[in-house]
Amino acid sequence: MTLIEQVQRLRVAAVAAHDQDKIKRRTGELAGQADHVETLINTVQRLSRGVAELRAAHAAFDSDFGSRAAQLAADLRMLAETLPSQDADTPSQALKAHVKAADGFMKGLRGSVEQAWIAERNREVPVINEDLVATLSKSGIDVEEIRIKIEKAHGVLNVLKNRDVPEPGDIARLAAALESLQACGKQITALVDPALARVITGALETNGTPLHSFTPEVLAGLSRLGILDRFWVRLR
Repeated sequence: MTLIEQVQRLRVAAVAAHDQDKIKRRTGELAGQADHVETLINTVQRLSRGVAELRAAHAAFDSDFGSRAAQLAADLRMLAETLPSQDADTPSQALKAHVKAADGFMKGLRGSVEQAWIAERNREVPVINEDLVATLSKSGIDVEEIRIKIEKAHGVLNVLKNRDVPEPGDIARLAAALESLQACGKQITALVDPALARVITGALETNGTPLHSFTPEVLAGLSRLGILDRFWVRLR
């Protein structure tokens, strides 16, 4: 083999190696873009569900958010379908511009959805004296059903608090949890009025409850609850 032939073979090999490297880099780039596009599709679908859920709670959104999100999802699906067939020499500027525009729209939509969801979650939560519930339980009063309802409602609120975007049904779950807590508060108040509650909780403290706290109304309340015989007088 002549020197010229050897040089020609080396040149051909170099071009082939360069093309192979170029294809690998382009393939990797397209694969990365495909993953990004798939993530964008999933995100826009999740945000669209969030918009629909929040609109049910009368949250204000731009009227064209829904149609723009649907169109974006359709465009991204079409883009995802065309990525595998793109040639290695196809310029990537248009693809990157398309993805960048989708990212920008998604960022704005996410901000609006998250803000509306935070406002919805920040509705006033009924205050429950859970220490009183525990004290009533220790005093022999059956409040187990109320305690379970309180724990369940708080569990739902904690789950919703950790979601940045609401899922279908979350508005109803939020309302049901708040209503449950409110109902539990009314049940406790109906069972034990504030004066009676102070006597019961005070009796469990080290110094107990002053004797003058046991008014006829309090005695009647303790008797109604069936725990009057659990109290006694201690002289100091």
